[in-house]
Amino acid sequence: MVTTQNRLILWTGPKHCGKTTGAAKLVEIARAEGFNVAGVLAPSIYNNGKLVGFDVLELRNETRTPLARRKINASNTGQFTFIADGLKLGNSALSAEATKTADIVIVDEFGPLELDSKGWRKNVDSLLVSSNTVILLVVRQELAGKVRQLYANIPCRDLVGTQLKSIGEVIRILKNRQSQRRTK
Repeated sequence: MVTTQNRLILWTGPKHCGKTTGAAKLVEIARAEGFNVAGVLAPSIYNNGKLVGFDVLELRNETRTPLARRKINASNTGQFTFIADGLKLGNSALSAEATKTADIVIVDEFGPLELDSKGWRKNVDSLLVSSNTVILLVVRQELAGKVRQLYANIPCRDLVGTQLKSIGEVIRILKNRQSQRRTK
């Protein structure tokens, strides 16, 4: 049976505030505590102080490849072009096979693409139905309500992705789940 308590965490904050940096620190601390971490981070790529795109970092093997790059003369909507190899790596990293032994799966980011049933959405939906692991979605603050609505049937915990205490809270959740498994 899949347990839903403390399974879905929204790692929130405003756009470009350091949510991915906070998630990377969480990965480091969780691994140091002995937890198996899977999923993806999407670090920003800057050139001369200007955001030019994002890479995808697969967390099991630390494989990194371009995910999206800014279009030349882009308007605010659709300003990035997604790269097939990056999407493929991310989808592979979020597959049931790649995450089956994970204590936590991090998905950076769950955004407009996923809310439109694209990007990482299929994998996240599948993991939430078939897996018992903790799923942490990195979500822009302005989209958090829509994500909560989308997954209204799953108890959800919101944490501020830039606060050190949020990392401690995730570690506490993982330790509690680990101790519950040991007592069964």
